[in-house]
Amino acid sequence: MLDEASEELSVADRLAEWQQGDFTTDCNEFLFCSPPFDAEDEGAVFSADVEEEHQGLCVISQTCDIVRDPEKTTVSYVTVCPLVELKAAHLSAVGKGEVPRFGMLAGAPENLVVDFTRAMSVKKDLLVEWSRQRGCPRELDLQNFARSLERFYGRFGFPDKFNACMDTFRIAVNKKYGKGSDFGKSLRSISEFRVFPHAAWENTEGVSITILAILKEPENREVRDVEVIRKELNDQASKISWSEPFSPSDPVLRIATLHELSAAEYINTYPLELNALSFAKRYREEG
Repeated sequence: MLDEASEELSVADRLAEWQQGDFTTDCNEFLFCSPPFDAEDEGAVFSADVEEEHQGLCVISQTCDIVRDPEKTTVSYVTVCPLVELKAAHLSAVGKGEVPRFGMLAGAPENLVVDFTRAMSVKKDLLVEWSRQRGCPRELDLQNFARSLERFYGRFGFPDKFNACMDTFRIAVNKKYGKGSDFGKSLRSISEFRVFPHAAWENTEGVSITILAILKEPENREVRDVEVIRKELNDQASKISWSEPFSPSDPVLRIATLHELSAAEYINTYPLELNALSFAKRYREEG
C-alpha cells in the first residue's frame, strides 16, 4: 500500500505516476463471475468466485486514459489483467510469440506474465491505493508490450482454410528466424509480412493471394542484396500447399520498402501472423 506522503496527494496527482504496463503485487484477491451451475434455470444468478492464484495485476489501459482525472471526465475506470506465474517451458513459448494470450513485462518479477484473457475493470480510486511498480522501464519495453496487446486484441481473423495453407510457411519462419542460414538472415532483414487478397475473403469462387514482405531500412538488413532475399523467400513460398478457394497470385511474393508502398497499398493488406518475426520477444533495438 501507499506511504503517508503519497496518501496526501490527490487521485489525479497519483494517477499521473501510472502508465500502461505498470503493475502491483499488493492487491490481494479479487472477484470474478462464473455462470450458474444450472444453465436451464433462467432465474439462477451468476456466482462470484474469489481468485487467489494471481501474483498481481497489470494495467493495460492506454496511458492517456489512465492519467485522466476521474472527477473531470467520465473515464473513471482502468482495465487490468492478472499476473500469473508460468513454468520455464511455457515462458520459452511466450518469448517466441507462440502464446499470444500472455504478454511479457520487462520489469515484472521472474516467471510472471500478463494474462490478457482475463481483463477486468477497476476504479481509479482503487488503483491509486496500490503500490505501483514500473512494468516497462524503457520506451522499447512500452512498444513491445503495446505490440503484445495489439497482437492479442487486434488480430484479423483469417479463414481457417487460409491459416491451414500458411502452416508450412509459418513453421519455416519460426524455425529458421534465429539461424545463420541465408534464409534466416533474409527473415531478419524483413520488418513484417502482410497479405493481400485479390477478392473478398468469403468469395467461394477463388481468392488469389499476394504475400507482401516489407524490408527493413538498408542499414538494418543482415542481407544487403535484395535479390538474395527474394530468392530465399520465393523458395519457401513455393512450398506453400494451397487449397481452394485460395491460390497464389503471379508472382505470389512481393518485396518492397515502406517508402515504395502507397498508403492505400499498406492499409489494404493484412498483417500475417508469423510469431518469431512479427510480435515475439525478439523485438530489439536496431543497430
